[in-house]
Amino acid sequence: MNRRNQFIIPAVFMLATLAFLPACGSIEAEDSAASGVPVQVIKLGQGTAAGLNGKIIPDQSINIVSKVSGKVAEVRVQEGSKVNKGDVLVQLETTELTQQVKQAEYSTSAAQAKLADTQAGARKQEITGLQSSIQAAGGAYQQATAAVEQAKAGLGLATSAYNRLRNAFESSSSVSQDDLDKGTLEYEKAKAAYEQALGAQKAAEAQLQGAEAKLELAKVGPTENTVKALEADVERLNATLELANSGLSNATITAPIDGVIVKKGISPGELAQAGVQILSLVNMNQVQVELSVVDSQITQVKEGMTVDVSVQNVPGKSFQGVISFVSPVANTNSNSFPVKVKVDNKDGLLFAGMVAEVKLNAAQQSRLEVPKSAVIKKDQKEYLFTADNSMAHLVEVKTEEKNQDWLYVMPNDNIKASQQIIVKPADNLAEGTKVKAE
Repeated sequence: MNRRNQFIIPAVFMLATLAFLPACGSIEAEDSAASGVPVQVIKLGQGTAAGLNGKIIPDQSINIVSKVSGKVAEVRVQEGSKVNKGDVLVQLETTELTQQVKQAEYSTSAAQAKLADTQAGARKQEITGLQSSIQAAGGAYQQATAAVEQAKAGLGLATSAYNRLRNAFESSSSVSQDDLDKGTLEYEKAKAAYEQALGAQKAAEAQLQGAEAKLELAKVGPTENTVKALEADVERLNATLELANSGLSNATITAPIDGVIVKKGISPGELAQAGVQILSLVNMNQVQVELSVVDSQITQVKEGMTVDVSVQNVPGKSFQGVISFVSPVANTNSNSFPVKVKVDNKDGLLFAGMVAEVKLNAAQQSRLEVPKSAVIKKDQKEYLFTADNSMAHLVEVKTEEKNQDWLYVMPNDNIKASQQIIVKPADNLAEGTKVKAE
């Protein structure tokens, strides 16, 4: 073969190859279009019963305080101590409080005795004594009256003698000035004696009237106002006694419920301040689960409804609970409502602070779960692409938040369990596009 033929043959082969390559590319493109756009799909699982997460809290939690201030004499519990209602937890010193009670008792007893004597009236011996006083006063009055008569007679004689002397002195010289002065002095003495006798008579009369009045009062008895005043005094002192007894009683601090001491904040010798917490007591025989239920589910939650409660820290065990409280008011800045569930915990498996899942048995709302990457948001609506017979279909859905990666999808006529959905739909994917699952 000559050199010219050597060059012609390779050139012809290259032209044939170039002519064949475009044809091959066209066939591959047609095959790709016919097979569909490659997509990633997942199959929707079965619906899950509505589950709500909440935190376990004690059914009863009490901060114990002292009602009175005082020095702590004894603390009978430690953290972790189990106590029954009425058990003594803390004892304060009671010396001063006991003295206050005794003083109040003495004052009350004296006031009650005085009231009783007043209400009972005068005794026979008192009446007899008052009658004797009247007789004595009467005798004194009679003596005073006799003295008045005697003084009056003496004054009459002295007056007559004085008048004679004065007339004689003025009419003749038979009566000297000395005789007149003596007569005048005797008259003045008689007059003074008479006035003194009158005063004594009036005093004796007043004493007699007073004795008679006392006897009359003793027979009639005390007035209504006197009795009321004494009764008020007794009531006041009784209130003082009750207050003193209350202070003494409050010095002994007892357990208001059965439970466990979870915090101790005082020791013997320290000063307990009134109203300041010294112990914390909880009852865990029954616990509560605090939930926040969104507004789309709150109408399905009713007080008295039974629920199933599970705790991750207690695997393989389910607890039955009862909804005890459904708040009619949503949380501030939220569309969720507080709900509480009571759960029996006599076995002591549940602890405060554990996270519990509550399944609403009476509201078996089935929900499908999808990754957030599968949901398309457009015009304030949400959509999914399903892959049915190698074709993409756009379906409108409604979702609820589950966590940061997944959403709950409410089933409808166009989307159901076991249906394939496209996980990460491309921007150019549209209704009716042929797809190929990878």
